[in-house]
Amino acid sequence: MPRLRSFRIVLLALITAPLTAARPVPHDVWIGTAIAVNGSAMRGDLEMFAGKAANTTFVELAQRNDAPGAVRTWRVRHGTCAKPGTAFGDAAAYPVIRIGGDGKGVGTVTLRLALPDTGGFHVAVAASPRDSRRVACGDLVLED
Repeated sequence: MPRLRSFRIVLLALITAPLTAARPVPHDVWIGTAIAVNGSAMRGDLEMFAGKAANTTFVELAQRNDAPGAVRTWRVRHGTCAKPGTAFGDAAAYPVIRIGGDGKGVGTVTLRLALPDTGGFHVAVAASPRDSRRVACGDLVLED
């Protein structure tokens, strides 16, 4: 009987090995740069990658060359800057970014969603919590 069990294990390994090897490897990081829509020097560098807990996504947006004292709202959204879609994750989960006297500010959020490895995404930065006018936008790409 032990010989039959060993044979089954070897047979199962041979059958499933090609299936495992054919699976695509998920990408690790989405990156993008939000560029000011008015031509100013304001920029926001975004990284989106798998969170520490299962089925979570960590997102960080680092603003620079922004107006000191500004308070920005931001979201990762489905689609592109040219053709925006809905928010990726709970829109209320994204904290505001407070811009310091040096024109810099950072926002981070951990979303309760698995990191996607397909699709189209962009980051949109709004003027303030009370003014949803877009001041910067940037499409995200998968980093290989």
